[in-house]
Amino acid sequence: MSEDILFNPGQAIASSYDYHSAYVAAQIYHQKSNHELLLVKDKNDKKMYYVFDNASLENQSQLDQKFQLIKRI
Repeated sequence: MSEDILFNPGQAIASSYDYHSAYVAAQIYHQKSNHELLLVKDKNDKKMYYVFDNASLENQSQLDQKFQLIKRI
C-alpha cells in the first residue's frame, strides 16, 4: 500500500540515490536520537531517497514536494 506524504527536501536528515545508504544513515541517526524516522522516495525523481525525522515534521504546516513513504524506522 502506498502512502503520499508532503515534505521539504531541505529538512532531510540524509539523502541518497542508494536505498541501502539512506537506510543505514537512518539507522545511525535513530540510534543516536531515538526518534521515529521516515524513509521516503521522491515521486518525481524516482531515484532519490530522503530520511526525515517524524517528530520535527509534525508541526510543519506547509510542506513542498510529494514523496512516497518507503519505511518507518
